[in-house]
Amino acid sequence: MTLKRNPVILMILIGFILLSGCTNNRMPNLLVAEEKMVRDCQYLDTISESSDPGKFVTNYQLVEYYDGELKVLERANNMKATHIVWMYNHPIGSSASAYRCVK
Repeated sequence: MTLKRNPVILMILIGFILLSGCTNNRMPNLLVAEEKMVRDCQYLDTISESSDPGKFVTNYQLVEYYDGELKVLERANNMKATHIVWMYNHPIGSSASAYRCVK
């Protein structure tokens, strides 16, 4: 049985290929740095986000990253930042300074 003879299998394969292109990596490619490491870099902004308080009530399992931390990382990534310096990172919220370093 070839794909030309069975269009259902062909459509399923095309669907899987299209859906695999829609995956989203929620962890942006940013480097965590200290102040002295970003001394010669362009300061972009200080980003602060709060975590979803309902998440801690309804989701009792420990998660690797807090919601606020992911929001800060995503906003820094949208600014085309290359480095972040964490100011604080707690379950209720996170804050970091975003920098763009060109070397």
